[in-house]
Amino acid sequence: MKSMHKSKEDEDRRPEVGLGGRTEEGYKYKTKINFKEDLSLQIAKLIQEKKAKDELENHIKQIRKVVLQFKNKEKNLDYYSAIGKVLSFLNSDNFKNIKPYSVFRRISDEIPNILPELEEKRVRDHLMMMFRISELDKNTLDKASWEKWFEISKFKNVISNQKVLKKILMLSGGVSGPNLREKIEELKK
Repeated sequence: MKSMHKSKEDEDRRPEVGLGGRTEEGYKYKTKINFKEDLSLQIAKLIQEKKAKDELENHIKQIRKVVLQFKNKEKNLDYYSAIGKVLSFLNSDNFKNIKPYSVFRRISDEIPNILPELEEKRVRDHLMMMFRISELDKNTLDKASWEKWFEISKFKNVISNQKVLKKILMLSGGVSGPNLREKIEELKK
């Protein structure tokens, strides 16, 4: 079975490394040897992919344990935060050239009951929220509803910018994507 994901190079000219594709026999490596290209670069990609795959398998076991601990998963900030703490491995060197959504795809394939009430594509968006809120403490999480955190987490740099985050959390009322986008732009000035 041919993988649907192709290798790319990012702006820094570092190769993007993938986690392979699902086949009937399990996951297969994405990286293949092409004798027309630099072999040392290809071997480095293969080694990085193997390290990431091995590390991911260990973290999937940890995520399964968290999934079993929580009965109520739907819009539960404690659950999202607990999964997010495990997902913080995405900041490690083994995953620096791997797009988070390819990891999330693998997790949603491996753990279908991580968010059983959602479609697979939506699960990946929720995993991103989990990852982004993972660095926040309980006091900060308690300052907003699940819905507000979902909207805030759509903006990559808001959670890491404490000044903007604090001002966003002080806003009263509901926030939607367009409305929040405008507020974030105002607060950054």
